[in-house]
Amino acid sequence: MKWKTIAALGGVAVAAQASALQPLDAFLRGARKSSPDVAESQAARREAGAEANAALGRALPGLSLRGTYTRNQFESTLQLPGPAGAPPSAVTITPKDLLDGTATLDVPLVDLASFARIASARTSARASASLEASTDLRVQALVAQDYYQLVANAALVVSSRQALDVARSSLRIAEQRHDAGTTTLLDVDRARAEVERNVQQLASAELDVSLVARALQSLTGIAPDLDGATPLTDDLHEEAPLERFEAPDDQLPAIAAAIQGRIASEQAATAQRLALLPSLAASATERTTSVAGLTGRETYWQAVVGLTWTFDLTSLANIRARDAAADGARAREQRTRLAARDDIHRAWQTVRTSIERSRSARVQAEVSARAARLALDRYQAGTATQLDLLQAQRDAFQADAARIQADADLVNARAQLRVASGKDLLLEPRASPAP
Repeated sequence: MKWKTIAALGGVAVAAQASALQPLDAFLRGARKSSPDVAESQAARREAGAEANAALGRALPGLSLRGTYTRNQFESTLQLPGPAGAPPSAVTITPKDLLDGTATLDVPLVDLASFARIASARTSARASASLEASTDLRVQALVAQDYYQLVANAALVVSSRQALDVARSSLRIAEQRHDAGTTTLLDVDRARAEVERNVQQLASAELDVSLVARALQSLTGIAPDLDGATPLTDDLHEEAPLERFEAPDDQLPAIAAAIQGRIASEQAATAQRLALLPSLAASATERTTSVAGLTGRETYWQAVVGLTWTFDLTSLANIRARDAAADGARAREQRTRLAARDDIHRAWQTVRTSIERSRSARVQAEVSARAARLALDRYQAGTATQLDLLQAQRDAFQADAARIQADADLVNARAQLRVASGKDLLLEPRASPAP
């Protein structure tokens, strides 16, 4: 039972030891490096982190330095009498050349709105990180779907070629019987039409392989190697109960991002309300000048403590806007939670249905292949009509195509179930190639 569980997590056992097509892990890693969606989510996460740091920086003390040089056309001086009969002294009011340097330290003391904005920005940064993880899982789901569909289409090409070979063999038999005078020209024409029908089927299958391979390459940046076949099998075991896949909200990145987005919106609404309160700030400035002036000091400092309060009608409108945004975030959180739970339920039910489809398709393919061989033997013995042979061969091909697609859908459904439940396919154990 333990072996079955490990095999299911891989979802596929490769029939040949030397597989031509790269393993799924290679494409998953390629998508993590090359997918535009992943790159965009990573950039959004870095941007949100930088904005959180910027919000914090606005609430921390800030130091500014300023230096100026002033050249005046005229110099202005003032003669002041000296103390106790001393000679008067000249005081420069406006010098011809003046150098000034100031250093100012601004310290926010009490600004509750800024503190709430910092919390909101940090929560938004965490939401962006969860969105990045959610995007990575979504891309993994797309990669797995394209990968297994590519394997199915490649197997369908092989089956189509085999069907074409069988049709050509039937045509040769019909021609030989016509030359011997045991069958009519109508049988030859029917056999030739069947060959052409299989030629069209092969061309269509090769087109499907080309299109899916291109889509997979665009998604992962890796060109699939299609020189050989990579058949897929599954042991058709049942998955664990649905409750085992119902992960908590914090383990599902999409839900976690929605929760954090809702919290960030609520914190932004709180910050907008706190903006109605006054803010308290202090500043200290040190000044150095080349001319002492009336103060008689070339260096002096100044300290200021200020209380600021503003109010207008836009403040109330902004509060209502933030409250509405928070309501929208709550609705998005609920929608995301329902969609994520529905995805898990849908994927689990799809696996159950795919198991039955795959089991039935395998039996149908086996029976149809046996019927086609029997019809060929009877046709060669002259106890069956050509129409019986053609119908049996068509049924065999369609049954084999249905088996291929059902097996691919099953292994893909197992992968989709794990992605929906928040599991990284690159961290899941996989079955080894069959010897």
